[in-house]
Amino acid sequence: MEPAIQLVMEYAGAFEETYRDDDWSRLTPYFNKDASYAVLGGPAACEIQGREAILQALKKSIDGFDRRFDERTLELTDGPHLSAGPAGQEVGMDWVVHYRRGEAPVMDLPGRSVFTVADGCIAAMRDEYNEALLGPVVAWLGEYGTDLDGSYV
Repeated sequence: MEPAIQLVMEYAGAFEETYRDDDWSRLTPYFNKDASYAVLGGPAACEIQGREAILQALKKSIDGFDRRFDERTLELTDGPHLSAGPAGQEVGMDWVVHYRRGEAPVMDLPGRSVFTVADGCIAAMRDEYNEALLGPVVAWLGEYGTDLDGSYV
């Protein structure tokens, strides 16, 4: 396995552990100190600079959204794929997160993540949401999730 892909997959595994036990310090070694994170598309779109700010933003979003569901299941639908980027190697993958809450129907949130790996760390990360695919998510949130807040900032 290519080192950049291995790093991203290890990060993904560590992220899921962090989701379970809330130990955000385990993610620190994966990011460059000056890493950036961008969320493109959707109501939570934002840009965040710096490793500590990224970890705080991820925790805020997880606490206000993901952890408020009864069940969260992540499905990788394409990738990971490696390509050369202007600032390092890029690892991209498509996914769908399936959320279950009470008696509401399952909500499926599709997205894409792209990681830029440089010098053995994540230098940049972005999550991309296709506005055309978010209609059912927005409708679900309007009916069953008005108390949820997935914002990062």
